[in-house]
Amino acid sequence: MGVELEEIDIKVDNPGRSGIMGFGGEPAEITVTLLQSKKTTKTQKKSVAKNKKEKKSDVKPKESKNFTPKDDESTKSESSENIQEVEQLSSELLDYFLSSIGVVADTYIREDSNSSRVSFEIEGEDSALLIGKRGETLQSIQFLVRMITSKQLGRKSNIQIDIEDYRRRRVRTLRNIARNLAKEVIESGEERTLEPMSPVDRRIIHVALSKNSKIVTESEGKGRDRFVVVKPK
Repeated sequence: MGVELEEIDIKVDNPGRSGIMGFGGEPAEITVTLLQSKKTTKTQKKSVAKNKKEKKSDVKPKESKNFTPKDDESTKSESSENIQEVEQLSSELLDYFLSSIGVVADTYIREDSNSSRVSFEIEGEDSALLIGKRGETLQSIQFLVRMITSKQLGRKSNIQIDIEDYRRRRVRTLRNIARNLAKEVIESGEERTLEPMSPVDRRIIHVALSKNSKIVTESEGKGRDRFVVVKPK
C-alpha cells in the first residue's frame, strides 16, 4: 500500500494452516485498513503447502454468558462432520505415506464399535513390511497420521490403523504368552522376564494377568528396552 506500518491497522480474519507435506494447508486471510482514508483491502497469504481439498478452520467460539444448550440433532451433526473431516485428512495422509515408500497395498475404512474413532485396514503383498518387528512400523505410521491430523484440525483425532488384522492377532498371541508364563511362575515359584515391548504390548500383558491373585507384573528398564517381569505374589 506504499505506507508505513504505523499508518495501517491489521486484523487477522483467518490464521490459516501451514500444512504438512502437502496436506491440511489453508490460506490465511488478513484485512488491512489504511488509518487515514479508511480504505480496506483484503489479501491472502499463501501457506507453505496447499491442501488438495480446502478445509474449514476449526475455530472455537468464545463462551457467552447467555449460553443456549445445543439440541441432540445439532450435536450429532457436528460430531458427524468432525468424523468426516478426520476421515478425509487421515485417509489422504495414509495414502501419501504408502505411495511415498512405494508400498503396494489397498486401504479400507472399516466399521468400528467406537463411533468417535476412524479405523483403517490395510491389505496387500507388502503388508509384512508395514507391520515391522513387533508391530513397531505399524505403530509409527499410526502415530504420525494421528499426530499430523490432530495438529491440522486443531483437536485430538482418534485414529486406528491395522494391517491384515495384525492387532487382533497380536493381542491374542500376547494373552496366550502371558497365561503360559504365569503358569510357569506359579509352578516354579520363580519370576520370568519377557522381551522388551512397546507400551501398548506391555499393557496387554498387565491387563491379561491383573486378575490372577497368585502373581504380580511389573515393568522394568528404560525407554525402548522396558520389559515386563512376572513374579510370584
